[in-house]
Amino acid sequence: MSTSMKDVLDQLSSAIRDSCSQLPQNRSPAMVYALAEGAADIHDGGVLHLLPSLPPEREIACTAGCDHCCHLPVVTDSLSVLRLAHYIRSSFSPEAIATLRARIQARRAQMAPLDRSAKRRFRQACPLLQDGQCVAYDARPLICRSFNSFDAEACRQEIRETGVDYQIDGYPIPFAIGGALTRGMVEGLERAGYEDAPLDLAAALGIALARPDAAEAWLAGEDIFADAHID
Repeated sequence: MSTSMKDVLDQLSSAIRDSCSQLPQNRSPAMVYALAEGAADIHDGGVLHLLPSLPPEREIACTAGCDHCCHLPVVTDSLSVLRLAHYIRSSFSPEAIATLRARIQARRAQMAPLDRSAKRRFRQACPLLQDGQCVAYDARPLICRSFNSFDAEACRQEIRETGVDYQIDGYPIPFAIGGALTRGMVEGLERAGYEDAPLDLAAALGIALARPDAAEAWLAGEDIFADAHID
C-alpha cells in the first residue's frame, strides 16, 4: 500500500473518529443516525474519489440480483444497526416490519444451538434479502458497502458451498476504506465513553426493532446488544 493511500485512509479514519468523539456534546438519536449515515457517505465518496487513480484490475462482477455475499453472517457496529432500525421504522409498513422481525427470529432460533465454529459456517439469506434484493440497501452497513468480487461464480462456490474459509478476489479499495472507517468509529466512540463490540447484524437488528427506545437506551449506556455480541 503506497504512502499516499495510507494517508488517505488515515484522514478518513480521523474524520469519523473526531465526529464520533463529539457524541457527548449532542447525545441524541438524531446524532447517532447522522454519524452512521456520515460514515456511509464518506465510504462511498472515498471509493468514487480513488476510483480514477486506483481502478480495479478487473471488472467488478457485482450486479443487482447477485446475492451470494448476502448469505454470510454479517458483523457490524452499533451505530450502523441503530441507523438501520431507524430507516426501517421510517420506511417500512407495520406489516413489513412484522414480517422482517419474524424472519430474524427464525434465523436466531436456527443459530441458537450452534457452537462458534458452526455459526461461522452458517449460510442463510440475510433477513433483509427479498427476491435477490436488499430491502434496506440505502442504509446497509459499511461491510456490505465494501464487499465486492471479480468473479460471481467464485462467490457462489466459495460462499455458498465451501464454508468458513472462503477466499474472494475483489477490488481492495472499498474494503480498505470500510476498515479504516470502522477503526475510526470504534476509537471515536471509546473517546466518547462507549464500547462498541462487534455485533451480528441480524441479531442486533432484531433487538433494535423490538425497542422503540433503542437509540436512547444505547446512548444512556445500556448494553442493549449484549445478546448480539460476536464471541
